[in-house]
Amino acid sequence: MQKNVQLKNKLVFDSPAASWNEAAPLGNGFLGAMVFGRTGKELICMNEDSLWSGAPVERMNPDGQAHLKEIRQLLRDGKVSAAQRMTEQYFFSTTPHGRHYEPLGQVWIQEENDKLQKYQRILDIQNAVGTVESCDSRGNEKREFFVSNPDHVMVYRIRREDKGTLNMQLYLTRRDIGPGRSISYVDKISCRDNVITLEGYNGNTEEGIRYAMAATVRTDGVLRRCGSKLVVEDATEAVIYVAGRTSFRSEDPEKWCRQIVMEASDVAYEILKQRHTEDYRRYYDRIHLRLEGKQAEEGQEILTVSKRLKRLRDGGEDTKLYELYFNYGRYLLISSSRPGSLPANLQGIWSSEFNPPWGSRYTININIQMNYWIAEKAGLSELHMPLMELQRRMQERGRQTASGLYGARGMCAHHNTDIWGDCAPADFYIPGTVWPMGAAWLALHIWEHYQYTEDQKFLEEYFGILRDNVLFFLDYMYLDKNGNYVTGPSVSPENTYITEKGDRACVCEGPSMDIQIIRELFQDYINACDVLGRTDYLPEVQEHLKYLPPIQIGKHGQIMEWQEDYDEKEPGHRHISQLFGLYPGSQIRSDHTPELASAALRTIKRRLENGGGHTGWSCAWIIHFYARLRRADEAYAMCRKLMTDSTLDNLLDNHPPFQIDGNFGGANGILEMLVQDYGEEVYLLPALPAQWENGRLDGLRLKCGALLCLEWTKGRPAFISIEAVRDIDLTVRFGKKHIHIEKKAGETAVIMKQQRGE
Repeated sequence: MQKNVQLKNKLVFDSPAASWNEAAPLGNGFLGAMVFGRTGKELICMNEDSLWSGAPVERMNPDGQAHLKEIRQLLRDGKVSAAQRMTEQYFFSTTPHGRHYEPLGQVWIQEENDKLQKYQRILDIQNAVGTVESCDSRGNEKREFFVSNPDHVMVYRIRREDKGTLNMQLYLTRRDIGPGRSISYVDKISCRDNVITLEGYNGNTEEGIRYAMAATVRTDGVLRRCGSKLVVEDATEAVIYVAGRTSFRSEDPEKWCRQIVMEASDVAYEILKQRHTEDYRRYYDRIHLRLEGKQAEEGQEILTVSKRLKRLRDGGEDTKLYELYFNYGRYLLISSSRPGSLPANLQGIWSSEFNPPWGSRYTININIQMNYWIAEKAGLSELHMPLMELQRRMQERGRQTASGLYGARGMCAHHNTDIWGDCAPADFYIPGTVWPMGAAWLALHIWEHYQYTEDQKFLEEYFGILRDNVLFFLDYMYLDKNGNYVTGPSVSPENTYITEKGDRACVCEGPSMDIQIIRELFQDYINACDVLGRTDYLPEVQEHLKYLPPIQIGKHGQIMEWQEDYDEKEPGHRHISQLFGLYPGSQIRSDHTPELASAALRTIKRRLENGGGHTGWSCAWIIHFYARLRRADEAYAMCRKLMTDSTLDNLLDNHPPFQIDGNFGGANGILEMLVQDYGEEVYLLPALPAQWENGRLDGLRLKCGALLCLEWTKGRPAFISIEAVRDIDLTVRFGKKHIHIEKKAGETAVIMKQQRGE
């Protein structure tokens, strides 16, 4: 065992995974693997991003539109209970759920086992390669595994050293692996020409998804078939190749998988590994972060993840663990979202259950958006594209929902969608179901992508989605009793209010988050029209923008969540929707709107005083809030809380259960503490905690079209350079200083150069 090697950017374990929550995630955007690292009976849980539970399903309630005006009138008259009953009756869909994500199956590697004398398992996130080194009475064994994007295959090599002999069996299953469960979800498993294949259908054979997985082995020993298994005998090395596919992409998934594993098995292992690492690192190496504490924390990196987390829980410090967590977030995004793949879902690409929590769908009232907050600034712009392509799949069904349910032009979606772009209200859950803002929030990512790339061809291609979202609100919004344009019926996800009469309800007019999203949407649309030289519906958009309700401060000094100053049923609710304008929006700013910023701070404190921030993603969101309010100590405390309360022993986020948005949100929150980018203005070290006294951030992308390198010492900037990728006009602020920069593409501005580390 190499216990004392440098283990930077590595997750270290001293035992095999006892459960799925301790396994190591690997992926290539399409194919995901959770490797347990067991030496006697290895288990690898496989996922394929397009394996969902069935064909598209039409769920829209045909009676909703006829009752829209009546519900609005009830809301206007203050009869909220009656309005909510009617909303449940006429706006809930005919069936609550769209399709859900499912596992592909399991790979089992059964080897002769002996009592382990030494064991170490490592996930190297710098190269996206996992290893297991072990020793028993027969000698040493090393396992190495990765999931290759260039070769579309998972590769798993086992090597016996010394005089050890490798004897093993390889087989595939597709079943529920939970305790006491034995349900199988596969139609056929067979072995032909030394390739094991697993295949079947999800749903109707005419319309459902057909799936397949294939595996084969190359070895220096004897290889033979035994039923649906492959058996290796008297070997020193075996290399296993696994592929997965569905009919979402291939007409014959089984044929495709068989061809992929056969082609991969004809390529030398080291070449496959080199192609994989080169492909992965062209994304991973685009940004670098180094964090250092006041005191050198020697020996932390050779500890296991579980021991490092325990040290935090026991009150210790581990600055490098936050650095690792940031890099792990990028690793997970590169592994679960690639050009041409589907976007990362609630569990990225890794799901263990056939009926996963919340269907492991695309939950679009914050969760999937949070997955991509880090993409552009970390130089992963291409990995943002699957989220754009999802919107394109949603567009036609979103138009049908807008027209059929609301009698409106354009498109809309509610708080969930699936592989087929389902846009109808999801769930029979009044706090979340009737919220027609999902597509609008997703559309904000279109302008964000353009800001970072200035890709005018992209903006032209996706302008129709922006316009469809705007058209919907031009038709759907109506004037309230105060002469403001509001939404309704809608909800503030996923909270409940209490009226002065004591009524408890969720359905309302114009919840604050709705208005804040629409304000961002309309402004993005105006900006897009300006770039493209278009005037589509501009007067109407500007008129609606003028008469949107303002952000209001309530009786507790808080940002109001609804148009009326209601109390919440759950003051400690995990959603803090009324602070959308603080992050990811920019309508609340410490320097521009100090009164609103103070109210935002009060809003957070009230939530936390009542038990808020208790889920991983909610905790991650609060990091952003505190960072934007320049509250370094509080932001750091939430980072620490995310690690100690909502992180599993493999560093995956724990809602609970596992949900990946906290990983992505937490990683982006760390960046937000170091740099805040408003386009024309960039703030450096706005919420730097004392615990990260020294550090360096290199390669951060700025919206203006530049790359930032920032080094700090004892909490103060020591080196700042900005490399213009395109012509830039920017104000950089740090502390009480500000510097205006104008540079042509290719030029670099060095603002400060006291010292620079390696």
